[in-house]
Amino acid sequence: MLATESPAKKGEVKAEILVLHGADDPFVKPEAVEAFKKEMTEAGANMKFVAYGGATHAFTNPDATENGKKFDLPLAYSEEADRESWAELERFLSGLYPEKSKE
Repeated sequence: MLATESPAKKGEVKAEILVLHGADDPFVKPEAVEAFKKEMTEAGANMKFVAYGGATHAFTNPDATENGKKFDLPLAYSEEADRESWAELERFLSGLYPEKSKE
């Protein structure tokens, strides 16, 4: 879910934000994605939003496909999106903590 309880105001968002999103996640509608991006942009947030085409809800969970079938839910594991999103997270964290990434 990308909705916020109350809209962020300009200058209030201090943390850097990384969103790694399954572009084909039926639980998060495109309108919600655009509203979240707009809110963060208007708030002046330092945000990176990455959407993985073909990836659905729970794309980083190796059990997602099986669980989706078991519970008749639109869940699926994506090995490629999982690998790419992990690498993106590592880059994000190394930017926040460059001294740790050199160890």
